[in-house]
Amino acid sequence: MTLRTHVLSGIKWTAGAKLAGQVVTWAITLIVMRLLSPGDYGLLAMASVFIALLLVLAEAGLGPALVQWKDFDPALLKPAFGVIIVINVALFALSFAAAPLLASFFREERLIAVVRVLAAQFIIMIATVIPEAMLTRQLQFKSLSLIELLAAVSASVVSLLLAWFGYGVWALVAGSMASRVLRAVALNVLAPLRVVPTASLKDIRRLLGFGGNVTGARLLSFVFNQADVVVVGRMLGNELLGLYSVAMHLASMPVQRVSSILNQVTFPVIARFQDDRVAIADFVRRAVRGLSLIAFPVLWGMSCTAGELVEIVLGPKWHDAIVPLQVLALMTPVKMIVNFLPAATDALGRPDLGFQNVLLATLVMPLAFVVGARWGIDGIAFAWLVAYPPVLLFNTCRMLSIMGLRVGDLVKEILPAAACATAMYAAVRFAAAVLSPSIDHRLTLVALIATGAFTYGALTLVANREGYRDLTGLLRRSKT
Repeated sequence: MTLRTHVLSGIKWTAGAKLAGQVVTWAITLIVMRLLSPGDYGLLAMASVFIALLLVLAEAGLGPALVQWKDFDPALLKPAFGVIIVINVALFALSFAAAPLLASFFREERLIAVVRVLAAQFIIMIATVIPEAMLTRQLQFKSLSLIELLAAVSASVVSLLLAWFGYGVWALVAGSMASRVLRAVALNVLAPLRVVPTASLKDIRRLLGFGGNVTGARLLSFVFNQADVVVVGRMLGNELLGLYSVAMHLASMPVQRVSSILNQVTFPVIARFQDDRVAIADFVRRAVRGLSLIAFPVLWGMSCTAGELVEIVLGPKWHDAIVPLQVLALMTPVKMIVNFLPAATDALGRPDLGFQNVLLATLVMPLAFVVGARWGIDGIAFAWLVAYPPVLLFNTCRMLSIMGLRVGDLVKEILPAAACATAMYAAVRFAAAVLSPSIDHRLTLVALIATGAFTYGALTLVANREGYRDLTGLLRRSKT
């Protein structure tokens, strides 16, 4: 099978399973948001800052290293498993002990219990790293996708049930833990962990070197991605953090879903075909073209209907999340488009490049958030819009050079979709100005969505035929 065939097969299973899951989980998430308060989401966000930071360290980058290594030796699993056990037991103990300090930092006593329950994830991780790496190395996209589907749906159902019965933040905690447990069980059913751990590091120095760069990049990426949460929680408080977190969650949801699909497929497939740079460059151009066709209408559509969307779907108590959602959704299409490039450079044996790129973002963005916080959560959102694009542009230039591409190559693929989406935005806001005073808000939202879909679709058929043909061809091939 060629690189393109493997990618299409992987996307078919991964995207299909995730789409099926989202039909359930998105609907449930909206219901849970109406049942819980902004404070519940703010409390979980505070706990997640610390736990998610330590989760970055949980596999020491050994999972990706096992997938990327061309000359794989099964004997390496024993010392790798030993390292994973030591690291995760240490992280569990650290989380348990540090919970009171985190509660003191955020001035929220309830964090102690929440953090200590979430810390059990590290013990579960011991049983998942190697089975997941082996399935990924074998390009078992179907199995991995079905596992993710099971975990996501189960987590959403658990959260909904507990939220319905008034358990507040514990509904979100229980959903997260249910997902971890079910993933661990399913992975070990398909790829049983029959490895006796050893303490020797001599034979896995190369793996640890690769994994160290991956872990360093992930660690800095966490700091970069969580910096806004820390700034809002510390400077603006629990309620505003809840509002901001939901706005960011809605704006980032398409990015996270699409990026997880592409990264899950891109990394192992490019690792297998890492010597065929021509095929890799062609894949990157086509991926950017297809992502642009989808990202701009979805995210800019969310931006131009944010007021109606928040008021109708979430309710009046989330009104102050409107402006952050509008601004964040404007920025995220480009982030969504280039988010898979670090997985490609890692697969090509350059995890150091990903580390350097994230380091730049980590140095710039926290300062921007501190300045933006002077204007509340709206200022934090504008900090993303103003400060992040230059960082992203610089980093993208460095990643593309590894694949023999230039920024101009990507701009050529992005521009048609961006132009069509700009016209769509103007049409939707004009329709909103005409319709809002005269009809019900729900009908207004439906009319705006229809206006945006029609405008973007019509313009795409005229001005972006190549992107349309590429996407329809991809869909036809994925069905075969």
